[in-house]
Amino acid sequence: MKTQLIKTAKRFSILLLLITFINGCTDEDSLLPQIVSGFTFTVNSDTGTVTFINISSKGSTYEWDFGDGTTSTEANPVHTYATGDYTIKLTASNAAGASMIFESEISISIPEAITFPIAFDNPNVGFAATVFGGASFSIVDNPDLGGTNTVASLVAAITNSGATFEGISFELGTQIDLATDKTIKINFWSDTAIDVLLKLEDGTGADIQVSVSHGGTGWEEIYFTFTSTDKYSKITIFVDGPGTTAGTFYLDDIFQIATSDIPCTTTTLGLPIDFECGGTDYASKDSGDVAFEVIDNPELSGINATASKVGKLVFDSNQPWENMNLTLDTPIDFSTNNAVKMKLFASEARTIKLKFEGTGVTAAEVDVNHTGSGWEELTFIFTTTDSFTNLILFVDGGSNTVGTFYVDDLEQTSGTPPPPACTVTTLGLPVDFDCAGTDYASKDTGDVAFEVIDNPELSGINATPSKVAKLVFDSNQPWENMNLNLDTPVDFTTDKVIKMKFFSSDARTLKLKFETGGAPVENDQAHTGSGWEEISFTIGSSDSFSNLILFVDGGSNTVGTFYVDDIEQTSGVVAPPACTDTTLALPTDFDCAGTDYASKDTGDVAFEVIDNPELSGINATPSKVAKLVFDSNQPWENMNLNLDTPVDFTTDKVIKMKFFSSDARTLKLKFETGGAPVENDQAHTGSGWEEISFTIGSSDSFSNLILFVDGGSNTVGTFYVDDIEQVAASGGGGGLPAGSELITNGDFETTPIVGNGWLFFPNGGTVELSTAVNNGGANAIKLLASGSPAGAPVLKQEGLGVNSVSGGNVVTVTFDIKAAVTQPGAVINVALFSELAAGATRHAITLPATDNTWQTVTVDITTDGNLDASRGLSIEFQAACGAVAGCNIEMYIDNVSVKVKP
Repeated sequence: MKTQLIKTAKRFSILLLLITFINGCTDEDSLLPQIVSGFTFTVNSDTGTVTFINISSKGSTYEWDFGDGTTSTEANPVHTYATGDYTIKLTASNAAGASMIFESEISISIPEAITFPIAFDNPNVGFAATVFGGASFSIVDNPDLGGTNTVASLVAAITNSGATFEGISFELGTQIDLATDKTIKINFWSDTAIDVLLKLEDGTGADIQVSVSHGGTGWEEIYFTFTSTDKYSKITIFVDGPGTTAGTFYLDDIFQIATSDIPCTTTTLGLPIDFECGGTDYASKDSGDVAFEVIDNPELSGINATASKVGKLVFDSNQPWENMNLTLDTPIDFSTNNAVKMKLFASEARTIKLKFEGTGVTAAEVDVNHTGSGWEELTFIFTTTDSFTNLILFVDGGSNTVGTFYVDDLEQTSGTPPPPACTVTTLGLPVDFDCAGTDYASKDTGDVAFEVIDNPELSGINATPSKVAKLVFDSNQPWENMNLNLDTPVDFTTDKVIKMKFFSSDARTLKLKFETGGAPVENDQAHTGSGWEEISFTIGSSDSFSNLILFVDGGSNTVGTFYVDDIEQTSGVVAPPACTDTTLALPTDFDCAGTDYASKDTGDVAFEVIDNPELSGINATPSKVAKLVFDSNQPWENMNLNLDTPVDFTTDKVIKMKFFSSDARTLKLKFETGGAPVENDQAHTGSGWEEISFTIGSSDSFSNLILFVDGGSNTVGTFYVDDIEQVAASGGGGGLPAGSELITNGDFETTPIVGNGWLFFPNGGTVELSTAVNNGGANAIKLLASGSPAGAPVLKQEGLGVNSVSGGNVVTVTFDIKAAVTQPGAVINVALFSELAAGATRHAITLPATDNTWQTVTVDITTDGNLDASRGLSIEFQAACGAVAGCNIEMYIDNVSVKVKP
């Protein structure tokens, strides 16, 4: 710390003030005690902290004005300043009313660490560089106002002695972070071409370095780009690195920038071309006869929505074949990559011709259509292997084109050449309407409006751009149709099926008829109205026919627009009619096209019906399955299917399904809406597709089928479900008569309670006999839990129905409960356990909302099929408060019963 003592009593000035004060006194003033105001101070120049020493006399109160907008009434205050110049005033006063003001000036200069950007002009920064290898360093005035540094300022001078790897380094007050901006820019002066090495050290990663060449033209901006994402505290600069060049060099304006901000200085033109290089005079490279200029993209949209430069082309129809003609300094060579793609903006459909020319080679050109939708990426595929120096762009070829267009991002790539153009003029199956040589309209003698167009409905099974037949029915008469006259008759001797793609937005009946050549034959099939659908017609004939006739809705006066594509003859048996059922009931295999399964699901996992992606084991045949994606946003996520036809458990008690998981999981199947909710847990081993059977202990009917994976845990994973169906199963209780009671001392009237059937586990809370609160008889059990500290008391009875109850038996659990709950964090858990050879299956019992009144709960539970008869069943009641302040549970249990269901 640097401490400076500044004596500012200014004795002479004070003496003059005293004389003036004394001579100017009136008789009344001469009676006031004489007062003198003054102070000295010390400054900590490292922190800007000033300690003021009050040397006033005859004063009793003091008011300080520190000159920065703050004040104090202390006698000897301490105040911290920022860098700057300040005037301090001290007013000393006494009880008699006399006062005097003393003021003094102070300059504060707090040293600052070296941080980016570095410009060497800040007087508060001590630009103390560490030198090594023989180099020397100093701060000087810019000796050469030119190049990229024309402003008079201070710069750093590095003088090399001629040794290898001599240089300087700076310790930074704030680390350089390369996470986003990866380029360091330096304004550097040298009068000879030389390499400059920049090294970053003392970081969160390994030391890194980049070497850049300087052209030797004086001040030049040079750029060092790194690939690291680490942070560094030290930069080191070597001039000529391993070389031995001696001399003085200068540097200034060290900045960190985004790599994309490095200015382009290239003056030559070659592909790729994005019109962004500031060093390229694109207009001078164009020798075409349209108005050409490079501007900011005025049409920020679609595939070119980011602000950038584009080429603007204005066609004015002065002559046909107007064009943009770019002369490439670097020729384009098609010997390897055979395509050029570009972004082109047009607001109406145009034909774009890209042509390449050069000396001693045959010109090559390709036409591609632009649909007029704004920015579109066009790819031109060439068959040449030559090199070319001129890239020429035409719009609408030889026409007198008028309009403004924009071009961007021209680059060379590879592409697959299109197949040779179809030149077939005759019509026969298959028909895809894509042959340019076939005049399809002339082949149609039907009475609907018929034309071949680009597919306007790219979706589903017909999402690839192609030609289709458009049919417009206008209801002028019934039995309107498309009637194709086939030059090659279709022969049904062997193959009996005609299939086609047909587009309709509403349900229709399609009739396909064949005439001319044999006895007319026809077949009807339904279209569901879901867009593009593949329809198969079985033709009951062995004749050959020349006329293929398609009706929509038979003899009705049909109105509408429809599309046809890919008419072909095939062998085999026609697939059954498409399922059109819109309702959901068991069994369900997710294969019905008419059922919107997603709309039937109200669960909180992502649900969709897809083609089975896991064809294996018991589910290896291609089909649809339900895909469930659990994302752990919350516990108890589920699939919840709303059944239009409730499932009735009066007789058949088992639901089985195929379930796919790649790791072991516990599945809970629950039914609600229509009866007391009921559920059953079963294990999945994680071996892929497994058939899981759930025994449902109820005779009610339910409309909601709910599937949980790992119950209340925050499950993450993708699972598949298929083939959910109800099957027969029996209830009843093993070796016990129906209605047998399994609980001991369920009314708690036999004391002591512990030892007479029941176990108490306080777990930080309380479990005790209650004689004051009960629901009949003299006794009940009271459980108390709170969150301070955490408590989870448990009441439990074990060994129910040992060696009598079997797996798959149905038991009825009944009990009375009265509970007062204060949230947050309060949970009441009641469960029956099927004891297994290892562990147990927990059958959670859902409780009604508690309201501090006695409520009776009754539920049927099917025991786990793997129940160990030697261990039987257990029942448990728990009041649980986590360590959450404010949580409180006061719960009473009475009249507990577990009986074998008849």
